[in-house]
Amino acid sequence: MTKKLQILKILYDTGSKLTATDFKMSNANQYLCTLEGMRLIEREWYKPLKGASFKLAFISAKTRKKAQKYLKINSKFENLISALK
Repeated sequence: MTKKLQILKILYDTGSKLTATDFKMSNANQYLCTLEGMRLIEREWYKPLKGASFKLAFISAKTRKKAQKYLKINSKFENLISALK
């Protein structure tokens, strides 16, 4: 499973609002930007009382169906590729 799919699946399965650092993987923010551009997730700024602002990524009610379809199609594709190896 690609990192982009891993991130999307985590967001989909947890239903939580997460930051790029929560994923503990290199270049997570780039994958989040890509997923946001594909309109599979949403991101919003969060300003804590102390410290710097940061973006939270999540799957909203309006992106949930599209994310589910994307995960389903890509999982089938990855299974097909694995079977061919």
